[in-house]
Amino acid sequence: MKTPILTDPGLRELIGVLRDPAATVSLAPGQWNQVLYRAREHGLAARVASDLYRLGLFERAPAKARVHLQAAAIACRSAQTAVGYELDRMRRALELSGVEVPVIVLKGAAYKLADLPASRGRFIGDLDLMVAFDHVDTVEGALLAKGWESSKLNAYDERYYREWMHEIPPLQHPERDTPIDLHHTILPRTARARPDTAALLAAAVPVGQGNLRVLSPPDMVLHGAVHLFHGESGKPLRDLLDQCDLIGHFSSVPGFWAALLERAQRHQLGRTLYYSLRYAQGLLGAPVPSEVQRAAERWRPPPALRPVMDRLLISYLLSTPGEAAARRSAITDALMLARSHWLKMPFGLLVRHLAVKARARYDKRQDELVGDDDALPR
Repeated sequence: MKTPILTDPGLRELIGVLRDPAATVSLAPGQWNQVLYRAREHGLAARVASDLYRLGLFERAPAKARVHLQAAAIACRSAQTAVGYELDRMRRALELSGVEVPVIVLKGAAYKLADLPASRGRFIGDLDLMVAFDHVDTVEGALLAKGWESSKLNAYDERYYREWMHEIPPLQHPERDTPIDLHHTILPRTARARPDTAALLAAAVPVGQGNLRVLSPPDMVLHGAVHLFHGESGKPLRDLLDQCDLIGHFSSVPGFWAALLERAQRHQLGRTLYYSLRYAQGLLGAPVPSEVQRAAERWRPPPALRPVMDRLLISYLLSTPGEAAARRSAITDALMLARSHWLKMPFGLLVRHLAVKARARYDKRQDELVGDDDALPR
């Protein structure tokens, strides 16, 4: 893929810094302002700080830039510490309850637990875990008994989670701010793709204390790609950088590339892997061997759809603020939401789900209007 022309100067500079942190040495003060603005928007300011610290370049940044970068780094470390503490409390709660089942840590918390490069400057907002479906009730019950609380949902949303999704409603301890998302697979049970959950669990790698695991290297890359390209990501550029980091780190592991292609086939995630490799390499310079790129081409979209998907997904990955950009972003968000729902549900269930949600929004709006009327003086 040809690298897209980046018309936004701040985004262009940020991409350049992510690809080569040493590029910060030649940035003018005005360019630093743009880089910091875009980095904060995409949740990457702490990552820029981490890269500069690691390369011994932090002190060469302007003083005002260092203040902002250091603040982002402190906030990032605080968030990582909170998630690490929540993970420890969860593990301890299961031990005290006599629950001895493998617990797979996912996404940002997994990167930190396994000390992977993707954890550098990586803000982590929640704790994502996965256990076998048969163990979900046991783990949930143990956490509820130890003080965690389940999200309060209406009957439809409760059923939506319990019957159709790949996770149960979030759990949170009332004394702490970190929610726990407890999964039993990596895609909704109604999704078009059906990952081999038994294979995910069997290949998981022990790490840390107790029964904690992380996904195997190829499965970890594929799960990150699912999160990014199936409409779950709140920070797409950051999550694409995760993909770049994971690919770069695991590429030296013997047999990784063959295993990645095989697992993509097994989990029915070939198209998802194709997009991940295409944009991680095209935008951020991920080290994807040419033979792997050619092998992934068998999963590319049809020729007529390819330029459409390029335009949509690049817009999704690089969305920036501003009036004109906001309009483009709104269109992109709507299209990505429609695509996400299409990948998650069969058509009949999708129509029903959208109808229920539309009715709920209408009822909420009516309640708000009644509330406004009641507030008027009589």
